[in-house]
Amino acid sequence: MFKSKSNILKYFEFVFTILSLIHVSQAIIPLLLTGGINEGDGIDVTSLDLSINAKISVFIYLVIFVLLAMRWKRSLAAFSSNVLILILLGIICFSYFWSINPDQTLRFSIYAIGTTGIGLYVATRYTLAEQMQLLNWIYGLLLILSILFAIVIPKYGIMGGVHEGALRGVFTHKNQFGAFMAPGGVIFLLSAFRGGTYSWLYWCLLVLNCGAMVMSQSTTALGTFGLMLILCLIYRIFRWRYEVMVSAILAATLLGFVGLIVVAGYVGSDSLFDFVGKDTTLSGRTYIWQYVWDQIQLRPWLGYGLDAFWNGYDGPSGYVQLAMRIAVIYAHNGFLDIWLSIGLVGLGVFIIGFVSTVLQSLVLLRKSNTPEGFWPLLFLTYILLSNLTEGTISSFNSSFWAIYAAITYSLAIAESKKYTITEELVL
Repeated sequence: MFKSKSNILKYFEFVFTILSLIHVSQAIIPLLLTGGINEGDGIDVTSLDLSINAKISVFIYLVIFVLLAMRWKRSLAAFSSNVLILILLGIICFSYFWSINPDQTLRFSIYAIGTTGIGLYVATRYTLAEQMQLLNWIYGLLLILSILFAIVIPKYGIMGGVHEGALRGVFTHKNQFGAFMAPGGVIFLLSAFRGGTYSWLYWCLLVLNCGAMVMSQSTTALGTFGLMLILCLIYRIFRWRYEVMVSAILAATLLGFVGLIVVAGYVGSDSLFDFVGKDTTLSGRTYIWQYVWDQIQLRPWLGYGLDAFWNGYDGPSGYVQLAMRIAVIYAHNGFLDIWLSIGLVGLGVFIIGFVSTVLQSLVLLRKSNTPEGFWPLLFLTYILLSNLTEGTISSFNSSFWAIYAAITYSLAIAESKKYTITEELVL
């Protein structure tokens, strides 16, 4: 009887974790609630009632914290293992007191705490290998659903308006779809390399994933994914002996530098941007960054409060809107958006924590010989690259932040276990 109850709880947690991560990825429900509107339709998204999405989030957070409380000793031990995330959450919450939009900051502070809680739960409940299996389910389900949406109900699955014909799947925008699926391709690739009975399935999902990203017409996602595939090979260098590894890194750096000079000198920057379908302003992003930087200088240390800056023509974001003459809802650079929200103080804490996590992931890579040994470093690389031209973690309320938190806590647990990735990592 007790075993039966334990199995029921186990399956409940598995399904609930998958659904929770799907929800914080902003898939399906926001698309349905907005009725499949498109960029350029002239409809103000803020005028739509999306409150049900917020209520679902709060329900998920409550269940997550109940599950964490059931294993409060391991949860507390893991949470206290990363002081920098604790400090970052403190800055996020205290930004309420200097926010230009306190109500908005309070709401998104709750989201940030809840989403971090999801990451903490995943890290304390599942090993890195099990986390990769969870992500296989999540990315696989959303990929198949996205293709079905495009075929069965194209009004939702395929964009109209400015980006007519671009695949957005179960997300509200093609760039959001592309940004989400890029690390999914890496997950499928690592799982396929593992071999086994279902390796053929992961290869099939990888091919579908690549095709879907091409159909999304998201240049940033395709470029990031392509670079990550190359890094899957390059990062193997870190498993070599130190003397060989150092020589290989220096050689790779030199070749990369020479290649950059060749591209800049003989191909020409304009030709290169034309080749990838962009211009030297990165579709106007450089102009946005310039105007955002003007506003950052007005409140450089503490920022405007979490998620408080972007309010259309109201407040300081109006300066960017008027200067760009188009609707701008984020900086198109995650690091600038964090700076806007919680200032240089908050950005500094995040960067220190990020670098620390990267160093831990390098140690894990050297001490393990499994696909999950590669995953933390590859995902951290994705976070770095994707936030140069987009903002995948700037609100601290996304599946990317939840996965980042899960990896950070998982690496701390792995360090305490001498980087032995086994079932024993589940305390």
